[in-house]
Amino acid sequence: MDVVKSGGFIVKFDPEKLRATLRHIHAKPETIDHIVQKVSKQAFDGVTTRELFSMVRRELIRENHCLAHRYNLRNGLLKLGPAGFKFEKYVASILTAYQYKAEVPEKEFNGLCVRHEIDVIAEKDDRVAVIEAKFRNRFDDVVTLKDTMATWSRFVDLVDGGKAGICPKFDEIWIVTNGKFSDRAHQFGMCKGVHLIGWSSEENSLARMVDHAALYPITVLDDVRQWELDRFAEKNLMLCREVADKTPAAIAKLIDVSEERAEKIIKDAAEVITL
Repeated sequence: MDVVKSGGFIVKFDPEKLRATLRHIHAKPETIDHIVQKVSKQAFDGVTTRELFSMVRRELIRENHCLAHRYNLRNGLLKLGPAGFKFEKYVASILTAYQYKAEVPEKEFNGLCVRHEIDVIAEKDDRVAVIEAKFRNRFDDVVTLKDTMATWSRFVDLVDGGKAGICPKFDEIWIVTNGKFSDRAHQFGMCKGVHLIGWSSEENSLARMVDHAALYPITVLDDVRQWELDRFAEKNLMLCREVADKTPAAIAKLIDVSEERAEKIIKDAAEVITL
């Protein structure tokens, strides 16, 4: 059975790939078997990846709302755009959960030649990383060779600025994206030692980092409103686990909603991180 991907490419339907995805969100074996069986019967030749996603999510909603929210991760990441600022804060929140000291800096930094904006700075074990957060508005958008080379060039200028004593010392450069890397971007990044984290099946992918530690953004919740997300971002609350840890009174005050609404958001956020 052929599946049409968002970029128009055609691949064969692979039940094992679906099983792997469901395992990553910690679905039980019996749930996985049931979902794969139901979706395999519903799917048809020429089905699109979006239609497959809807089929899987519909069955998950019937089985377990928590799993349905987790499966919604990629769509949840798209809701962090389009400007990318919320994505930067989300990246910082993920790294903080992994015991980095991470921040979204408000000021620019001097390279040897020019000043640079830095999306995220993260420090751990006496090493400081400059992180470029490349938000993509569509599933099939990629980080290109040009993007990766520009990021590397910016890092080199910052390193030279550090050597000249006009900016802090930076040790590493990362690119984190909700999209994928082109083959040449990946090749260049690996050659130059750029730490690449994107949407892929690799162990250090963004999805694996999120699933492993249940670092789901609040945007995976179906009914989170845009203005509520804006206020959560202003308060640097981007993770379901951060919201679930607070009281209804605290959330109500932080984002200016009723305690009843705050209680609903907290309940939904807690479901996402608890199985």
